[in-house]
Amino acid sequence: MLIRLILFAAICLVCGCMQTRQTVKPSLVSEGELFLYIEPLPQDTARLQFTIESVSAVREDGMEVPLKPKFVELSLAEVQRQRLFAGGILQPGRYKGIAIKLKNALLTGEEGKGRLLVPEQSYENSALFSVADGKATVVTMGLNYRKAMADEITFSPVFTATVPPAPLPELTGYMTNHADNTITVFDKRSARIGAMIETGKGPSGIVLDQVRMLVYVAMTGEDTVGVIDVRDNSFIDRIRLTPGDAPRFLAITPDAKLAVSANSRSNTASIIDLQSRVEVARLPVGIGAEFVLMDRGGKRAYVFNRLSNSITVIDLATRIVAGTLQTESGPLYGQFSRKGDRLFVYHEMSPNILVITLDGQAMTRRINAATGIRALKINATTDQIYVGNSFGGVIDIYDPFTLMAVDFLNADGGVGYMTIDGDENNLLVIHPRNRLLRFVNLIGKKERGLLDTGAEPYDVVIFGER
Repeated sequence: MLIRLILFAAICLVCGCMQTRQTVKPSLVSEGELFLYIEPLPQDTARLQFTIESVSAVREDGMEVPLKPKFVELSLAEVQRQRLFAGGILQPGRYKGIAIKLKNALLTGEEGKGRLLVPEQSYENSALFSVADGKATVVTMGLNYRKAMADEITFSPVFTATVPPAPLPELTGYMTNHADNTITVFDKRSARIGAMIETGKGPSGIVLDQVRMLVYVAMTGEDTVGVIDVRDNSFIDRIRLTPGDAPRFLAITPDAKLAVSANSRSNTASIIDLQSRVEVARLPVGIGAEFVLMDRGGKRAYVFNRLSNSITVIDLATRIVAGTLQTESGPLYGQFSRKGDRLFVYHEMSPNILVITLDGQAMTRRINAATGIRALKINATTDQIYVGNSFGGVIDIYDPFTLMAVDFLNADGGVGYMTIDGDENNLLVIHPRNRLLRFVNLIGKKERGLLDTGAEPYDVVIFGER
């Protein structure tokens, strides 16, 4: 009986691993990728609903290449915001349109829903765009309702298609999609798509150099740190680490001269010179190094060792391990207080947030924040502590003095990561399971926008981050 149980568990484990591998998109080889977004439907469509049978990209020679729809039922209730509608891997070249074939269309009248006539063939919408090898292309489509509903009998899927402009640098945000091998480039003010960047395998942690206008991203599946030029959102270099490192998270000094990567498989931390773009030091840390945090002055880096229940402190001037802080089970993430004198740490296997004073390097208090904590953000202006969990519902707000929950924000879905936009005073919240990035105003507590992400959204950075 015991042997049967062991075999059953092994089979389940193998099947689980196979499913996990299948969810990760392979790197592009001599191909490009198209992301098709649909704009909010006009108010005139309040009585209309229609179902998509197929979507295709039309090449210059007229051949239709099928795309994969993300959803097929369209109505005003479903498309009140910009949404990721369809996408697919395409051969490089020039394309002239997006063809849409309808399954049906319904219009609600005084006597209920009536069926509209729809074209028997695909309707081709003019859309001039190019697909480049190893690159991503974004096209947005807005329904032209007047032309689509020329009468009350027939409905045709008439859309206006355009390639959106990239947002201004000071309004730009970047979000890594770990399983899609992409970075979503978005306008943080309007919560709209700007571009998509193909990265390679497993983009995870991401940091921004606002002076040199560069983005650095940890490529977990390639043992590299990617370098992206913000001016045209292009990949310009890869910083090679040691094979098997699997860098998971990055931290950058305030002067952007050094970066530190937490290497999850080799249990090391790499110190990287960002000017020469080479690894200048490599230090052993604890087991399961998955997160790294830089202090305010850029003098020390704190590497969180999830499987060692510890945090390794690295002195960046001497490039040596300066000490180790003990934590509870499975430290995942941390944040500094406004003055930088206290470190707040949450854990995978503990309901407690530890508060560690950095002067004496001792735990001063515990905040019992319940199980399932997956996100923590401290407002550098107010010192208030925002805590999100994997179950969703609310984001609790803790007072920095009493360390008690005093308020909350609504969070529809489990929270995976949070940051604050200091310019717009918005909290940006990643919902991994829902594949959404939510924008919530910290003063009015109202949702300011939603943006669709790729698979397994992991980290986000923005200009003006607080």
